Amino acid sequence: MARRQAVIGWRHRWKALLVGWVVCLLGWAAVYAIPNQFDSSARIYADADAILGSALRGIAIDSSPAQQVEVLQRTLLSRPNLEKVILRTPLEQRVQSVAERDALISRLTREIRITPQTRNLFTIEYRDRDPKVARDVVQAALNLFMEAATATDRQQMESARDFVAQQLASYEVQLRQAERRRAEFQARYIDLLPSE
Repeated sequence: MARRQAVIGWRHRWKALLVGWVVCLLGWAAVYAIPNQFDSSARIYADADAILGSALRGIAIDSSPAQQVEVLQRTLLSRPNLEKVILRTPLEQRVQSVAERDALISRLTREIRITPQTRNLFTIEYRDRDPKVARDVVQAALNLFMEAATATDRQQMESARDFVAQQLASYEVQLRQAERRRAEFQARYIDLLPSE
């Protein structure tokens, strides 16, 4: 039985070889027709409570990571920020009209992915057919995030400096009042105080 099948296979070997080549060529053509897609990603370690705390204050008592990611996505993927991403990348050369810009902004909103890894570790991902564009979009989004974080840090430092200045002024007033009261006490009871 096996010998009979081997004889039949040998007789049709050229047909099998032809079918193999046709399948191979069709497969190569299909693979060649698939457009290249390049992924770019960046990981961000950020104190989400500090950066997003002011944005979430009043919304929730204790902000969960899901809420933080949602706020981060809404912030980074807002229209003004996406317009900055377009201006900072080669994507600007792809748009010629306002309608194309709007379509590109909608596409970026869908395609830029921000995912949490841990509570304070986030990943920004983008895919494009041009590796430079994919990298530049992620870099621009990362730069926007860092600018927002820096602005938040600066605001927190200014708030802390103002608080310390207010506390110093308050303690200075209290110290002067205490020194004035001590001087009044010494003047009033000078004869009862031990001599120095």
